[in-house]
Amino acid sequence: NGFGGHRIEGIGDKHVPWIHNVKNTNAVTAIDDEDCMRLLRLFNEKDGHKYLKEMGVDQKTIDQLELIGISGIGNLLSAIKTAKYYELNSDDVIVTIATDSAEMYNSRIDELNTERGSYNQLQAARDMEKCMFGTTCDHMKELTYEDQKAIHNLKYFTWIEQQAKELEDLNQLWYDREIWPKLFNQPEQWDSMINEFNDMTGLLKNL
Repeated sequence: NGFGGHRIEGIGDKHVPWIHNVKNTNAVTAIDDEDCMRLLRLFNEKDGHKYLKEMGVDQKTIDQLELIGISGIGNLLSAIKTAKYYELNSDDVIVTIATDSAEMYNSRIDELNTERGSYNQLQAARDMEKCMFGTTCDHMKELTYEDQKAIHNLKYFTWIEQQAKELEDLNQLWYDREIWPKLFNQPEQWDSMINEFNDMTGLLKNL
C-alpha cells in the first residue's frame, strides 16, 4: 500500500470509502495524475480541440469533453487500462462514470498555462500520444479474495481509529450478506428527505 496526495481532485487520496463494497471489486488500477492534468488541457484548450478535429474526432464529441473533469479523466484512463488488460474488443462493453465536469477546474487550467506556457497543437499531439494512446496495463492488480479483504481492512485506520466507527460494523460490512442490499435500496428514502429539506428551506423556489 502506498500513501500520499495526488492532483485527481474528487478522488479520496487517504482512505477507502466506508460505503464501498470491496467484495464487488475485481481489480484496481493506479493512474498517473500527470496524465489526467495533461488530458484536462487537451480536452479544454482551443488548440487541443483543433488537434482532435484533425485526428477525426467528431465535433459533437469534442463539444462534450468539457463534461469530463479531472476525476472523470482518471476514470476514463482506468477504463482504457482495464479494457487492455482483459483484451476487450469491439464486441465488449465497458462502462465508466464522468464524476465531475471541467467547469470546476478552470483555475487549474489557468495554473497550468502559467506554469507551462500557452497550449498548442504540438503539445496536444504529445499529450494524446503519451497519456491516451500510451495507456498500458501496468500498475493494475486483479484481486483475489484475500486481496479484497486486505483492502477492506484498510478502512479500519480511517473509520475506526479516526472516525469512531465500531469494529463490529466493519466486520458486518464484510460478513453480513444482507447489509449491502439494505444500504443500496435507500435512494427513494434519501430523495424524500432531500425534497422535504428543500421545501423547508425554500431553496428551489427562486431557481
